Amino acid sequence: MKIDVTQLGVIGKAEFTLADLTIICGENNTGKTYATYALYGFLDSWQKYLSMRISDQEIAVLLNAGITKIDI
Repeated sequence: MKIDVTQLGVIGKAEFTLADLTIICGENNTGKTYATYALYGFLDSWQKYLSMRISDQEIAVLLNAGITKIDI
């Protein structure tokens, strides 16, 4: 899953891809923890409050191309 972050705490703009293991590293006070907490909050809320059906076709596109767009 590709994540784009803009204007999040000290982070002006960032982009990272979540995989089975994702490591976020950098110097002190650059927003690593802030970004991680925000991501956790988003994913946790998404799971609790948004129920949606993702089609097999969208999953296939994601697996083949590594990215897909899902309208929520």
